[in-house]
Parts: sequence; structure tokens; C-alpha cells
Amino acid sequence: MSICDGESLPDPSTVSASELGRVLRGLAGLADELTAPLVSEEFRLAQYRRVAVVGEWVTKAADSLHYALDRQANPDEYGEDD
Repeated sequence: MSICDGESLPDPSTVSASELGRVLRGLAGLADELTAPLVSEEFRLAQYRRVAVVGEWVTKAADSLHYALDRQANPDEYGEDD
């Protein structure tokens, strides 16, 4: 998966830890592109938007994984409907 080229991200509510890791590693590629000396403003703006989208996705994915792990580790704290 390459997040730099706008590839769609998996559903954050069902993402695996390895998928989250791949996306996080992909942020380094976005950073490299944004700091390149010969980048057009149009490209830079598009990549800033991509960073915002990926940032929101990372938050949702991490929340989902945290919830699933917490539910597994502490089943007594969750009802059957959770």
C-alpha cells in the first residue's frame, strides 16, 4: 500500500495492526515528498490534504484497535451489545 499516491485506505473499523503499521510507515514517504526542494505548490497542497486524510484515518484505526484489544483484555467491562 502506498499512501503517497492516494491509494484508498482500508476500513479503519476493521483494520489489522499490520495494516496500521504499513500506513504509519508510509507517512515517511509523504514527509520525504513534502520536504523535497523542487515540489510544486499544487503538489504540496495535495499532499497536505493527504496528510490530513491519513491522520484522521490513523486516529480512527488506532481507536478501533485499542477498543478491540481492551475488550479482549477486559471482557467483564463490556456488555454483550458492545
